[in-house]
Amino acid sequence: MTALMMNAGAQDISFDGLQTGMARIKAAAAAPAPAPVPAVKTRTAPQSRPAVEREWLVLVFINGRNDLWRNAIKDVNEMELVGSTDKVAVTVELGLLQDRGDSSRLYIQKDASGGADDTTSGIVSPAVKVSASDMGSWKHFVDFARWSYGKYPAKKVMAVVWGHGSGRVDIGGADNAGAEFGISPDNLTRNFIRNRQLAQALGEIEKSIGKKVSVYASDACLMQMASVAYEIKDGADMIVGAEEAVPGMGFPYNAILRDLAADPGMNPGTLSSVIVDEFSASYSATGAGTAISALKTSELPEFVRLLNDWVRAAAVPAHRTKLLDAERETLSFEKGYSGNDTADRTGSKDLYDFVDLAGKKAGRGSGLYARGEILKNFITGRLVTHSRATPPGSDYDRAKGLAIYFPKMIYDQSYDETLFSRDSLWDDFLKWKLDRSYKMK
Repeated sequence: MTALMMNAGAQDISFDGLQTGMARIKAAAAAPAPAPVPAVKTRTAPQSRPAVEREWLVLVFINGRNDLWRNAIKDVNEMELVGSTDKVAVTVELGLLQDRGDSSRLYIQKDASGGADDTTSGIVSPAVKVSASDMGSWKHFVDFARWSYGKYPAKKVMAVVWGHGSGRVDIGGADNAGAEFGISPDNLTRNFIRNRQLAQALGEIEKSIGKKVSVYASDACLMQMASVAYEIKDGADMIVGAEEAVPGMGFPYNAILRDLAADPGMNPGTLSSVIVDEFSASYSATGAGTAISALKTSELPEFVRLLNDWVRAAAVPAHRTKLLDAERETLSFEKGYSGNDTADRTGSKDLYDFVDLAGKKAGRGSGLYARGEILKNFITGRLVTHSRATPPGSDYDRAKGLAIYFPKMIYDQSYDETLFSRDSLWDDFLKWKLDRSYKMK
């Protein structure tokens, strides 16, 4: 960021593997930068002292190296309305389009200079400069998490990836040849984090800190999909994310941190519900269409088993027309997008809504209806612990917390590479839906 003022007295840090993409960062530095924003104010970093284990560490990997950079700064200001406490530590890795490859590593402190709702003043938290950083690198995300936990250990950890998200869509990237899907694209390095790499990151974090992440949250669009959740299920106890696109301001960090500071002893399930509730409350009066949920990863294997039972009952010639009718009526995401399949469209729908419509069309006496009721009850009773949608009374009320890939015309073969396709029959169901001659496994 052109106007970003870093703390000259901050300690130097060595980062493993962060030279990847440095040449691209230097090349990108020659391009004109966006207009500068008001300078970020910093304080002298506090003297090091023995780390005391807190109740929670909240670490937020904010990738604003794209058109979201203004919102990135504002969200850090939101965090500073509350700041860290003796029970809750909040850290941020802040990458901005203007920083020319040098991100800022922050320990969030309360900004007492503004009012209770001031999110426009400069950032005042102590900052450490991270040179040649790649905000699209899963390894850099891991390095930030290690740094955060090393300085601010806690009984429970929430890790947030903030930025653009694409669900299961391959959004491209210089270092990511092949087929997979991504989050956190860095416009300087042209890199991003694939779902598979996100799973690797969470695994490495667990190895480093000696415990699983309690809550993983995607503050990004379209990430609460079955294939994404199943890919990363072993790395976190709870997953929070949005089925639909997320408005530019993302999570209301001031409200979430205020709730956590008031009750730092809350468990991972409670914090996940707080995020869902505060997110929904922040957009309920705006008219924005949103759908967000929290799910318990330990329930995903049983979910796949029940989904497979449903697919076996559904994928028979007698139900084909009913299923196609149900698909057309099912709640679609990307603001209701239902056009032709393209490389930049997720093609996702709410799974519960589809199963519900399919069962109604098949009739109460059918095996499809019975299997559907079992699956629906499991989704809302055990897998998805909390979900909310806005605006109230809209079609988004039909969203029950889990989206799933639903191509209209063309199946993306890269979907076969996901763990979800390995263990579930959903990929076979989609192929059968698109080609009646396909033989189910």
